[in-house]
Amino acid sequence: MLFSIIGCRSTKYVPEGSYLLNKVEIENTAKDVSKEELKRYIRQKENIKIIGFWRFHLSMYNLSGRDDSKGFNKWLRRIGEEPVLYDEVLKQKTNEQLGLFLNNKGYYNAEVTDTVIVTSSKKVKVKYSINPGERYFINKLDYRIEDDSIRKLVFADTLRTALGEGKPFDASLHDQERERITRNIRNSGYYNFRKDYIYFLADSALNDYKVNDSLIIAKNRVYISKDRDSLVDHRKSRIKDVYFLVGFDAKKALEEKEQYFNQFDTLMYSDCHILYGKSLNFRADVLINSNYIFPGELYSEDAVSKTQNLLSDIQLFRFINIRFKVVENETDEEGNQLLDCIIQLSPSKIQSYTFEIEGTNSSGNLGAAGSFRYKHKNAVRGGEVFDLRLRTASETQSPAEGVDRFNTLEVGADVSLLIPKFLVPFRIESFRKKYNPKTSLSLAYNYQRRPDYTRTIVNGRIAYNWRSSAMVSHQLSPFELSIINVPFLDPEFADRIEDTYLKYSYEDQLISSTSYSFMYNEQVSPKQLNYWFFQANVEASGNVLNGIVSMWDDGGSKGYKEIFGIRFSQYIKSDIDIRYHHNVNEINSFAYRVFMGAAYPYGNSQAMPFIKQYFSGGANSIRAWPVRALGPGSYKEENPTYYNQTADMKLEVNAEYRFKLFWLLEGAFFVDAGNIWNLRSVVENQDEDVGTFKINRFYKQIAIGIGTGARLDFNYFVFRLDLGVKTRDPSLPEGQRWILGVRPLTWSDTAFNFAIGYPF
Repeated sequence: MLFSIIGCRSTKYVPEGSYLLNKVEIENTAKDVSKEELKRYIRQKENIKIIGFWRFHLSMYNLSGRDDSKGFNKWLRRIGEEPVLYDEVLKQKTNEQLGLFLNNKGYYNAEVTDTVIVTSSKKVKVKYSINPGERYFINKLDYRIEDDSIRKLVFADTLRTALGEGKPFDASLHDQERERITRNIRNSGYYNFRKDYIYFLADSALNDYKVNDSLIIAKNRVYISKDRDSLVDHRKSRIKDVYFLVGFDAKKALEEKEQYFNQFDTLMYSDCHILYGKSLNFRADVLINSNYIFPGELYSEDAVSKTQNLLSDIQLFRFINIRFKVVENETDEEGNQLLDCIIQLSPSKIQSYTFEIEGTNSSGNLGAAGSFRYKHKNAVRGGEVFDLRLRTASETQSPAEGVDRFNTLEVGADVSLLIPKFLVPFRIESFRKKYNPKTSLSLAYNYQRRPDYTRTIVNGRIAYNWRSSAMVSHQLSPFELSIINVPFLDPEFADRIEDTYLKYSYEDQLISSTSYSFMYNEQVSPKQLNYWFFQANVEASGNVLNGIVSMWDDGGSKGYKEIFGIRFSQYIKSDIDIRYHHNVNEINSFAYRVFMGAAYPYGNSQAMPFIKQYFSGGANSIRAWPVRALGPGSYKEENPTYYNQTADMKLEVNAEYRFKLFWLLEGAFFVDAGNIWNLRSVVENQDEDVGTFKINRFYKQIAIGIGTGARLDFNYFVFRLDLGVKTRDPSLPEGQRWILGVRPLTWSDTAFNFAIGYPF
């Protein structure tokens, strides 16, 4: 079927006398105008391609038979794409649109010409050639503002203008300036002000490609009678009363009208009216602490946006509507218009219970799990989110070839409380409203049973989260405590690591750490086309404990200090994760990732705790290797019964090309490269120390894998199957590490990965 699709004649359904639009080209020499911008104004584009050349969707359409009443033919045509037939009218419209766009960018002498080339009996290519001519620039910018109070606001903020002497005469910059000035004015109390009051007049008669630009802000036009109106200064608006309608039902309000609102009781809190039904299920300060709109204050558009965001973040309400009503025939002492603010709050479900039985995948290892989750969004009547999770899972792991599979067992429970403010012994209300902080308290227990060891982990954590902008968020965990107990260690495995520093990773340990994470995410909307993601983490452990314990314990003959009979860890760890997503069109996209991380044990630790070490391979890493099967360096485990390779340092680069096929199905091609390394020697013999990072050889130990994948996108989650193929294996002898194209592939050179969600 695949070869049929590839070979299917692309002009099968092109009528006689018509042409398939085979290709559209743009020849552009305009400065500061990219081809990507120009492509938006092409009114007729060729059929979509994947992999750069294959018109897959057109091929699917052409696979259908002539009888379009048959169900299979209908399905093929629905998921496919019908041939794009060359249209002379759309070509002319494209010429016009390109010319208008160039005019708006300041190229008023631009010329757009087109050439239609018949490439075969039923195919044509259209080429648009752009001769931009000279670009116009702003010579000077004047202001004409008759309203004195508005004039002062505009002149006080001219340093941030997008316009000015020497700037291109660009329509988009003018619109950007209108938006900026309008928001500034509305934030200063002018509720009725709109950007329609701002317009520009340009004089281009200087004959040297320069424009004298004038920004004009009109007065408010007030209706007096049918044939008469008047121009007056814009008026500020002040908030008179604020009403919170808790439990608002829009349908009942429309049906019952005034009678509906008589059912509410009223509570006054911080000069705001809180109207509610039978009872108020949360403390009144939950609303006030999330509010920027108060009686007596001037109207501010930013205050409305911030209030909307803070109330939405509480999770108590499924619908929030903030509206304003002009108070008729009343003004304040300064003659400003008065507004009533009505904040309608429709409640969401406070409690939820979830039972799940699921198939699981942990980096390619399949299993089954059952879980129970209870969530309460108003645990202590302050919008606190209480979350309890219980989980048990059994997983069938795939060891090396020729070794029987084995099962692992994991049982866990965790409980958390998310508080919508900073839990600190002092008041920071200004910080609360500006950065929307939260405090997270959590406690978790995890039991893991594997053939090589049995381990229990108890973890307690306090963390503070806040956002400094729409794209930037922070998390600070001043205190996290983990107690790791290893009651069983397989004797054979213990003997194998006895003479290496890895044995320290399988001892009982206590970890007391402080960490900070910074995240920058440009994807503020799911529809965003191109965006960057950056996350940096830093973590330190054991320094405070070491300072305290040193007062009575110097390590003695053991060579390390203990607290409550358990050795505590001391290390520093940091990593960064950089990603870029580029959507070419609605079908094709690219995703890239770079990950770098390192952890260094010192003082009271000889090695990093096992749960803090890096590993490579698996569904979200280098997919040609099973999870924990790659590295460190060029190390190779002989006849492993299971993969368990970890290290102190990780470097990884990934690139993936994604394309939509039909229905829910998507495809992908990817390249993964990287490895892990130790920062300390794990063996005494330097000739065998192939897993330690060395600047003069680490690049020779980079593993490379390529592959392809299929994904089912169900909107709420993505089910993914990836096939990775080893291209360069650093565990092989030097000179034999390149595999693909050098020798025949074996089954051990491939790896299948099942997963939920995209890898990055």
